[in-house]
Amino acid sequence: MSTDLNASFNEQFMNINTKLKKRFLRKPNISEATNEFIALAIQCEYSEQPTFAGHCYIGAAKCEASVGNFLGEAEYLVTAARQFMKAEKKLRSLKFCSPDRENLEAAIGCFTQALTKYPERSSIRLSLLSELAADLVTLNLKCEAISYYEQALALVQDPTMRIIFVKNYINLLIDCGKYDIALEKANELIDSNVDLPEDVLAEIQLSRILLSLYMDPKSDAKVESLKQLFTDILNDDDSDAIPFNVDLRLKLQSAILSHVSRDAQALARAACALRPALAPAQQDLLAMLHHAATRNGNY
Repeated sequence: MSTDLNASFNEQFMNINTKLKKRFLRKPNISEATNEFIALAIQCEYSEQPTFAGHCYIGAAKCEASVGNFLGEAEYLVTAARQFMKAEKKLRSLKFCSPDRENLEAAIGCFTQALTKYPERSSIRLSLLSELAADLVTLNLKCEAISYYEQALALVQDPTMRIIFVKNYINLLIDCGKYDIALEKANELIDSNVDLPEDVLAEIQLSRILLSLYMDPKSDAKVESLKQLFTDILNDDDSDAIPFNVDLRLKLQSAILSHVSRDAQALARAACALRPALAPAQQDLLAMLHHAATRNGNY
């Protein structure tokens, strides 16, 4: 490309489109146009211009759609989406955000359009939805990621993968402040009696305890398994549902009793001791519980 990359790109892009639109051609050479779009896209990629590359891949996708090659169209739409997402991440790394979110919206649009080209229960749909959700989380757009994560979760068939998806989904809900839904989903996972790995079970049970403390639901509003969880911890009862070591149990007891007694200082000490044992989403939840207690004195 020339020194004036923008002008060079526009010229080459328009030249390819012009070839397709020439009326004297009964059948434009779609294959040739596709190859030219791809060649220009690769040129843009090498020049670190992902936005231009994205537009070229969209051009290639339209060519494939015009001859009924919908899987080829989907492939180029996904490639375009990844280029637009790369451009968005690049802008954010430079601390620059467009209020119109042109690259981000283009990426989401391409992903969404590509999804329509695959069967409803396709593993490729699961992969693309997961990728889009992960990209949005990386861009700290976690609340936007939730809907795509939910769609992906609905497609997960493998039991082990589903457990990981649900655990991550609960953490995402916590990050977005959707505490009631997070607690509901955590309760559902525990009450489903699925055989959870010990580390996952421990993380989910910790989340249930902290969510319950933060939202402070009335005892009679808690599901039975959650009531039993609190009872077993406070009474030092052994249970397969509580995979905590003695040290963690004691710290949880302190946090729970401090909260119940409305002792802000004791809760602050308990929170400080408990924090290292928690996952990031749980640490944020504990910090909010601590902040609320500190702000209100003895509540």
